[in-house]
Amino acid sequence: MTVVPVMRPRLPVFEDVADYLRQMDARRQYSNFGPLVYELERRYAERFQVDADQVVACTNATLGLQGAVAVSGARTVHCPAWTFAATPLAIVGAGAGLEFHDVAEADWQIEAPVPADGHALMPVLPFGAEIPVDRWSDWDALVLDAAASGGAWRRDLSGLAPGWSVVLSLHATKVLGAGEGGIVVFGDAAHAVRFREYTVLGFADRRESDVVGTNGKMSEIAAAYALAALDRWAHEEQEWAQARALVREAEATLAVGSICSDYPGASPYWVVDFGSAERTEACRTALSAAGIETRRWWPLSCSRMGAFRGIAPAGTMPVSDRLAGSVLGLPFFRDLSVSDVHRVVRALTPVLGDGR
Repeated sequence: MTVVPVMRPRLPVFEDVADYLRQMDARRQYSNFGPLVYELERRYAERFQVDADQVVACTNATLGLQGAVAVSGARTVHCPAWTFAATPLAIVGAGAGLEFHDVAEADWQIEAPVPADGHALMPVLPFGAEIPVDRWSDWDALVLDAAASGGAWRRDLSGLAPGWSVVLSLHATKVLGAGEGGIVVFGDAAHAVRFREYTVLGFADRRESDVVGTNGKMSEIAAAYALAALDRWAHEEQEWAQARALVREAEATLAVGSICSDYPGASPYWVVDFGSAERTEACRTALSAAGIETRRWWPLSCSRMGAFRGIAPAGTMPVSDRLAGSVLGLPFFRDLSVSDVHRVVRALTPVLGDGR
């Protein structure tokens, strides 16, 4: 039986990236803020309608979050309990205090506390949600974990407040994937400059660490793949839309919904809240028996994870705990086929029934 994977990444192929690699070979510059990295930053600045000096590329989105926290100067950062572990790990890695909060049932986003001096907020846009510029406006320091939102419909970040930053992932499983990498869009150039210094060991105008930093520079090879992905964006966007149309048909048949199907733009996920841990496990078992992979993307509230025990109190997180048990990731990728989706429907119908 052929297995239907839960994800099947597709990056630009050699022919798409070859010209960029030839440029790199001719220059013999492979890292340390090469021309391809600067071109990538310029093109993302155009994409998000901000100045080029507000965008910095880095090795991955986790480091982007960590560095954005570090340059914010925040002593404590608040984040949702139900998220990928990279979110709170970035806060801890930056040396800031960590506080967890529950998420809302309506959109799975953080129930934000009242701002306080020296504190920052790190909301998460779950599974590719739209990027807001006017929400949480009472916070002076905000680092937005928008890892999966590179394909979100709204891309005008010109209104991003000073002291704010938006972090996107270029991981192979994301929209506009490049294998690995991160893009950070800042609300002001001053924070972007400090972040760039952070990614080069805290060096400023000399080869001395004036501030605490790390090695987080993007390589020219990663930039080449990221540029090639941007070149083919129109084609990629169409493929995501075609896959989403198939999924919406399946949801109508099964009488289930996915938060991702409500998002404008391209999200690289099909996640379904089946309502209870028992029903979710029954669906997972049925799909596994049919050779269909699934994934519990965020299977445990981060506030319950051992890594954060003694760092941040667990508190009461009823929505986060419920979602951790009831949300299941189903197969979704750009070349998802009609037969793939039909197999999912056939496997789930005995569990869920035919909703039509």
